[in-house]
Amino acid sequence: MKKRLSIALFFLSFLSFHASAAPELIAKSTLDFGDFEETANVEIQGNIQEDVLRLAERGVEKEEADYFVIDQVSEDTKEDLLVVSVTLYREHTTDTQKSLEARLG
Repeated sequence: MKKRLSIALFFLSFLSFHASAAPELIAKSTLDFGDFEETANVEIQGNIQEDVLRLAERGVEKEEADYFVIDQVSEDTKEDLLVVSVTLYREHTTDTQKSLEARLG
C-alpha cells in the first residue's frame, strides 16, 4: 500500500512541476533578426486605470507562444475600458543557434 501511495505521489509531484513559461514582450523590430512565426492575434480588455504592460502580460500568460508584440492600445472612456491588441509569435531555432547555445551551456 505504501509503495502505491509513494508512486502516486511521485507522479503527482512530477505533474505539478511541469510549467510552461509565459510569452515575453519583444520589440517589433526584433522580428527582423530571427525566424519567427505568427501564431495568433489577441485583444485584451481591462480597467482603463490598469498598466498596459501588466494587462498585456496577464492576457497572454496562458497562450502557447514564445513572444508577443503590442500592436495597438486604445481606450473606451464611456465603458472605462483599456483595450490592448497583441500578436503572438513562436521562434524557430536554427542549427547554428542550437550549436551556439550548446557551447555556451
